[in-house]
Amino acid sequence: MKTKIPAPYYTLINTSIGPDPAVVIVNSALRTFDHLDYLQWDLSIVITCESLGANGMPNSEEARILNELEDEISESLKLESNAVFLARVTCRDKREIRYRVHDPEIANRALKTLTSSAKPQRQWKYLMKHDPEWRLAKPELNLLEQDSRYN
Repeated sequence: MKTKIPAPYYTLINTSIGPDPAVVIVNSALRTFDHLDYLQWDLSIVITCESLGANGMPNSEEARILNELEDEISESLKLESNAVFLARVTCRDKREIRYRVHDPEIANRALKTLTSSAKPQRQWKYLMKHDPEWRLAKPELNLLEQDSRYN
């Protein structure tokens, strides 16, 4: 039986990391996802921003480039329902995109294909860790608990 991944529901949260502003988007549908054992791997992709505005945040042209790159990465990962978007954090000249992954080998192959293709618009790296208890996802999911819309 195939595990049903919930349709994403995106929540925008303006917060801070230390003294720096941070913009976080969380897939709040995962807050009530019952099949944690299906997505046991945590994938973090960090993109280095180049054109910054105030407070280390990307300017509008940089945001457009980051969004295009994020879309490309996301499309390659979501094939066969292997990965689901968890969160995106933009802060301190970085954009981190987080996914929960079912089969790490499929995700790794997709990412290797992307990194070996034409020169990327921005430098990026990724790290995948086995996280069956979803401990690495807690910071982003806990932001939702602090949001009055969810309590």
